[in-house]
Amino acid sequence: MEPTKIALLLVLSFKLLLAAAASHDAVWSTTSNMGEGVVIGVLDDGIDAGHPSFGDEGMPPPPARWRGRCKHAGVAACNNKLIGARDFTRHLRQPGTAPRAGTHGTHASSIAAGSSVRRAPGGGAPGPVVEVSGVAPRAHLAFYQVCAARGCSRGSIAHAVEAALADRVDVLSLSLGDDDGLGFDEDPAVAATFSAVMRGVVVCAAAGNKGPAPGSVANDAPWILTDGASASSQSSPQSATIPAFSSRGPSRHNGGVLKPDIVGPGVDILAAVPRSARRPSFASLSGTSMSAPHLSGVAALVKSAHPTWSPAAIRSAIMTTADTSLTDETGTPASYFAMGAGLVNAAKAVDPGLVYDISPEEYIPYLCGLGYGDEQVNRIIYPAPAVHCAGMENTEAKDLNTPSIMVTLTEDRPAVTVTRTVTNVGVARSVYRVEVSAPKGVSVTVIPGELEFDEVKQKESFAVTVERVPGCALVSEVLGAQVAWVSGEHVVRSPISISAKF
Repeated sequence: MEPTKIALLLVLSFKLLLAAAASHDAVWSTTSNMGEGVVIGVLDDGIDAGHPSFGDEGMPPPPARWRGRCKHAGVAACNNKLIGARDFTRHLRQPGTAPRAGTHGTHASSIAAGSSVRRAPGGGAPGPVVEVSGVAPRAHLAFYQVCAARGCSRGSIAHAVEAALADRVDVLSLSLGDDDGLGFDEDPAVAATFSAVMRGVVVCAAAGNKGPAPGSVANDAPWILTDGASASSQSSPQSATIPAFSSRGPSRHNGGVLKPDIVGPGVDILAAVPRSARRPSFASLSGTSMSAPHLSGVAALVKSAHPTWSPAAIRSAIMTTADTSLTDETGTPASYFAMGAGLVNAAKAVDPGLVYDISPEEYIPYLCGLGYGDEQVNRIIYPAPAVHCAGMENTEAKDLNTPSIMVTLTEDRPAVTVTRTVTNVGVARSVYRVEVSAPKGVSVTVIPGELEFDEVKQKESFAVTVERVPGCALVSEVLGAQVAWVSGEHVVRSPISISAKF
């Protein structure tokens, strides 16, 4: 297969700076949860397997379910940290050459699940002793090389995902993307990620580095956790901004599901790079390639805390607990098309209170509703049983039970109502009351205004109506509102993106 335009969502800077502390520190200190028992599969361009970040001191053996192997010419041996390595790039390398230890893949892997390393030398001069660690340092890593000198191919990615599923990974991390606008049915990698979700695997993928252009977001299938980038200063780590390069929504393909879903640290991220006598073995790099493994690590923390949760529930937990006070590259409040639900907060994500769950089967009438025919839908959902779109009621994108809401208001349709269902995963007996914020010219009504739960796993539904206020001028064609369910312990936020076409 010829290489495609799929690209590593690469580094936009190369600086030896320390990144601001992330919220995963709080998870480690309060719950001792470092991702133990979870396997993160990373698809990328190569790994320096002997790097100290992939040492296995203190690591438990792989889970009993693990079926992977260490079969990669560039990896001498695996261990209890790097428990699997596979190469899918023979057709992408020059004849007779071996896989290389990629900077991109080494860096991304160490962000997601690198072991703690006490010193990160930089600049060739003695520096401060610091602790560099992945987000989920007790999680296991499995590496699947899908890119080489001649680029990447969709076929390699699809084969690698299928191998990772057979190996029994829990989370997939893809710092990869394309810019050629293929539909879901034309991309075997998209179908492979649907297979992953069918098997209970969380898929985290980079949103891309084509911002701030509208509609530049990649990896926009609704079952993927699509990750944009944020930047924080060391002096003020809570004051996050969206860098100009981070790709923006709206999605070109998904019919009206808000993308990106979330943003995570993606500027000047200190992590491992291949060892060399001529340079340090740690460096700070930037791009949504760095954000995706951050989110993969957070997904591993949530999975470790809640092993039975579905990919949709984990995605919901990450989105509804995000921090929302972000600005864009101009210094103005970031839009939902820039930040999704907001900046990931790992400490809150492991205890979200409520989740919006979706079974994989619920995406099928949604795909039919996008206008795909039976052959196209069955290509996407394979190896699930074949379906006939004519025999089912289509689902509009706005009606998927996602944590975010996206609606379009027009002269002919000045009000839109959507229904959502939440599942209680917090305190058994709890009451949540709704809090709504809406822009000038729009009203948001939620019925009922209170949700009462008597037990864990109980489900409750509510309706949200977004309506143009007659005679009131709108401040923009793209507006943002929010619904939050608030209890004594939790705040469960959902962004509402409103397109006003009057």
